[in-house]
Amino acid sequence: MAKAIMIQGTMSNSGKSFVTAGLCRVFTQDGYRVAPFKSQNMALNSYITKEGLEIGRAQAVQAEACMIEPTHWINPILLKPTSDMGSQVIVNGEVYGNMNAVEYYERKAELIPEIMKAFHHLAEENDIIVIEGAGSPAEINLAKDDIVNMGMAKMAEAPVILVADIDRGGVFASAYGTIKLLPQEDQDRFCGVVINKFRGDVEILKPGLAQLEELTGKPVLGVLPMEKIDIDDEDSLSDRLNQKTITEGVDIAVIRLPKISNFTDFSVFELIDGVSVRYVTDKRELGSPDLIILPGSKNTMGDMEWLIESGLEGAIKRAARSCRVIGICGGFQLLGKELHDPEGVEHGGSMRGLGLLDISTVFAGAKTRTRTKGKILDGQNLYSLQDPVLEGYEIHMGVTRSLGQALPMIELEDGRTDAYVSPDGRIWGSYLHGIFDNEDFVLALTNDLMKEKGIDPKNNRLSIAEYKEIQYNKLADMIRANLDMDRIYTILFGEEGEGSGQRDDQDTERTESEEKKMGCGGIPDDESGVGLVHLYYGNGKGKTTCSMGLVMRAAGRGKRILVHQFLKDNRSGERRILKDLPGVTVLPGKEYTKFTFRMKAEELMEVRENNDRILQQIEEEAKNYDMIVLDEALYAIDKELLSEDNVIGFLKNKPRSLEVVLTGRNPSERMLDAADYASEICKRKHPFDQGISARIGIER
Repeated sequence: MAKAIMIQGTMSNSGKSFVTAGLCRVFTQDGYRVAPFKSQNMALNSYITKEGLEIGRAQAVQAEACMIEPTHWINPILLKPTSDMGSQVIVNGEVYGNMNAVEYYERKAELIPEIMKAFHHLAEENDIIVIEGAGSPAEINLAKDDIVNMGMAKMAEAPVILVADIDRGGVFASAYGTIKLLPQEDQDRFCGVVINKFRGDVEILKPGLAQLEELTGKPVLGVLPMEKIDIDDEDSLSDRLNQKTITEGVDIAVIRLPKISNFTDFSVFELIDGVSVRYVTDKRELGSPDLIILPGSKNTMGDMEWLIESGLEGAIKRAARSCRVIGICGGFQLLGKELHDPEGVEHGGSMRGLGLLDISTVFAGAKTRTRTKGKILDGQNLYSLQDPVLEGYEIHMGVTRSLGQALPMIELEDGRTDAYVSPDGRIWGSYLHGIFDNEDFVLALTNDLMKEKGIDPKNNRLSIAEYKEIQYNKLADMIRANLDMDRIYTILFGEEGEGSGQRDDQDTERTESEEKKMGCGGIPDDESGVGLVHLYYGNGKGKTTCSMGLVMRAAGRGKRILVHQFLKDNRSGERRILKDLPGVTVLPGKEYTKFTFRMKAEELMEVRENNDRILQQIEEEAKNYDMIVLDEALYAIDKELLSEDNVIGFLKNKPRSLEVVLTGRNPSERMLDAADYASEICKRKHPFDQGISARIGIER
């Protein structure tokens, strides 16, 4: 199973996504199988996987940093705000429903099984999972039902690194306050602090860092400089959206809609010499651009109202007389004459659009969500393209058709018309996100704009994939140069870790205060996590086999395990191997000369008393172990040969980091309530039913 490490932040936009992507690339470069994970993301920037499932764009970027294909497993819950009070909830890449904040918080506990299903899927296939939190873990009003910060860290048994943004000011207060506002159990999960976006001489910062370490008991793992590394940003807090500068060359103005989505569609233009991109929120800022782009929107009709009220509607129409206009997804819909929402999917009712393209859009409940290819139709070879095939992905809930004058522009591989263009070719729209990632297409467009302005495109060349790789590797270099990667590997793997670099022998002897700084609350490995309770039960074969598999895995990671088998003699096959495994102790049980159903009442009472004594002995020795396996304990409880009250009491008062595994049949509701894992093994067939008795090495 993978080791997990979690990156949380003191606030939104502190750099969690950035640091997560950087660590993903470092671990990947070091030869590990790595996956990113974010249990719940709230963002309007989304991505469609090859399976046609929708996830947060940031997780797709982090998957690129890991050099793996993005899948829905890396982001099981995506919230796409539709208003100030509500969001579209997407679970496992598919629409779950629209909910307001109260509805979602009342129901999000129902989604924990989906989160853990995704996490365990990744854990089985990878060596390291880098988990990203959301916002701040110190949102103490939301802590009770948290599933994305400390709640997720507990479920994943992950140590936590806290990222604090110094550029905004108040970095020491925010880091200290974030840690100290949390209960001690959560404070113990923090294994270090990273200071992000620093400008200047680190030497000046060092006295403050030392005091922060002293006050929090957490090491500062490094200081990341403010450096221009161009990877796609997480959400609407992106610095990219604050770009206002017009430079010489082609001027592209992107309208920053209130519900803008997938604004990273246009970052590719920033890579082209002689092109500048700026984001416009006011009619006075629009000026006379060469190209206006209307981006995607999570609420097209709501954003149309904003265009009207802000005066941008009129400004865009006036500018369109002399410049080109392109709309993508929601922006495509805005270009049209009519917007209809009879089912109240986004807004309800009908209203006008900008009227720049002779099209009409009708919103419907079914969401189109797919990766696809399309071909620019004959006669619409707008930018002298040799290859008219384009790739992209659709995420929309409307159907758009021409009212007569708009001409079909792109035909998709399934025969649908995707895009429409005005007769003069200067205004067009498409549902394809990622259309500008088609390098020949975007270069042809910008070269046309340059030629129109009398600018020589020279030898413009673009390789988006190559550029991205340079940026990810640049980010990894910055992480290595400024963070203590040896210590981070120690947090992941413990003192005998498998990370980069050899540890000095004298490092193993530390004072108590030094040890506290090394790991989570003084414990360097994932033993700092909350130990969980497993139940394997049912009438099928495999309960003991499952528990012994856990013993093998834990022993292989250097953990200390105690095994006791209730109601079994000391001759089962697994005991011969278990007793010889390093770190495994097998506690012998009573020698039985007859089955319990043949015992008299006095003998059964003696068995019960003996089992309760053994449980008491195990409870007294529990502090010396990382895992305890109580094989057939559930069966003993069911037959009243082991006190359920005593077992429940043990589970409630066990050492915090102790993992406990119980097997058997017929667990009570109390036992199920006490468990974190409850796995029922059901019989469909069994050779006993055919008269075949237990075989040595298989059943016994």
